[in-house]
Amino acid sequence: MNAIATAVKAYYDSQGWKYDYNEDENVFYMRMSLKVVDGCRVITDVQNDKTFITYSIFPIKIPVDKRLAMAEYLTRVNYGLIHGNFEMDFEDGEVRYKVTTCCGPIEMDLNSMETVIDCGFYMLDRYGEGILSILYGNVTPEQAIKNIEGKDK
Repeated sequence: MNAIATAVKAYYDSQGWKYDYNEDENVFYMRMSLKVVDGCRVITDVQNDKTFITYSIFPIKIPVDKRLAMAEYLTRVNYGLIHGNFEMDFEDGEVRYKVTTCCGPIEMDLNSMETVIDCGFYMLDRYGEGILSILYGNVTPEQAIKNIEGKDK
């Protein structure tokens, strides 16, 4: 286990989270319940001794007939984001939030790990309501954003 994997493990352990670690792939797997949905998968993939990626995967796949509207919604959400981004696989409808970190030879403390690893499921919590409103409420992508960001005022 390299230094980054050790730091990821230390953060997961500090939170008391149950997770699986695949040593051959250097990947951590866990599930997280969110405010809007249960069963969000979180995958932290330690690429090498400088880079790791954390994916928070929405548990509902987007049906074919909703993918264009969802692509518009996610593009609207992504505009202006600083740390990470939403992605959707047009082949199977998977939606995920991705945060990539290149930290080089520095050691990441628990606070830095929290920012990187937690960001994805916080974003799914924040914008997941919009995903659901497009899927089940026939809300337009533009209105879904307005509904969510209007709560901030």
